[in-house]
Amino acid sequence: MRASLAAGLVLGGLGLAGLSACGADEGPSAVDLTHVHGIAVDPVDPGTVLIATHEGLVAWDGDETARVGGISSDLMGFAVGGDRLYASGHPGEDEAGPGNLGLLSSGDDGASWAEVSLGGTVDFDALDAWDGGVVGFDGASGSVLVSEDEGASWTTVATDAAVADLAADDGRIVATTGNGPQLSTDGGATFTPLPDAPLLVLVDLAPDGTLVGVGVDGVLRTSEDLSTWTEGAAVDGELRALAAGPDGHVWVATSEGLERSSDGGATLETVTTW
Repeated sequence: MRASLAAGLVLGGLGLAGLSACGADEGPSAVDLTHVHGIAVDPVDPGTVLIATHEGLVAWDGDETARVGGISSDLMGFAVGGDRLYASGHPGEDEAGPGNLGLLSSGDDGASWAEVSLGGTVDFDALDAWDGGVVGFDGASGSVLVSEDEGASWTTVATDAAVADLAADDGRIVATTGNGPQLSTDGGATFTPLPDAPLLVLVDLAPDGTLVGVGVDGVLRTSEDLSTWTEGAAVDGELRALAAGPDGHVWVATSEGLERSSDGGATLETVTTW
C-alpha cells in the first residue's frame, strides 16, 4: 500500500487514540504533514513515496516534498494497485462535491482524479488495492467492501470488529481489528484470526508476500507465512501510516517525519522530518 490508517475507529481501543491529531494551519498552499492518513511507494518512480494527507497528496522524492495534482481533499483512504492510485475521503475546504467522495482513481500518478463509484455514500477509512482489485472499510456501515474490477462494482462483507487498517494482494486480505489481525483468503467472504499474531495496528503486504505490521507497542513485525513472526525495530514517534515497498524497504510515517527500513524492518532510520 499501499497503506492507510483509519483514524477515529478502533485506534483508541488499541492504545493509539492520538493518531489523528492535526497540526497547525500552515496556509492554503502548504500541507500539514503531521496529519497523514496513508503512504505508498510511487508505482512510476519507486524512489518516491506518496503521502496522503488531510489536505491532498504529497510526494517525497528523497530530497524534498511537493504537492501532487491540484486537489486538497482530505484523503482518508489511500492505496496503489498496479499502476493506479486510489483514494477516498472528503472534499477540501474550497472543493465542490459530496461530503463522502466514494472511490477516486488516478491513472496519471496523481495529476488528476476521477470518481469511480460510491460518491456521496461511502468514505473509506481504510483502503488497499492490487492490480485490478480494491478493498476498503466503510466505518459508517462497519463493513468491508471488495471490488475485483477496479472499484466499478462491490461485494459487501461484515467483520466482527471495526477495522483500523487493511493489506491485500490477489488472493489475501488482512484486516487489523481490536480483536487482533484477521485473514481472508476468499475475497473477504470470511475472516479468521491469524495464529499467534501480535496485536497489530498497521499492516501491509510486501511484493514478495511478506506481511509487515506495526504493533500497539510501536514495534515492527514481519511474517513470511502468516503464522510465525519476527520482531524488528521500534518506530520513533506517533504512528501515522505504513508501506512495504520493493527491495525490502519498509516506510513508516509518524507525526514527526518519515522513517525507512532497508533490511525488511530490522532497523529504521529517519529520512526526513516534517
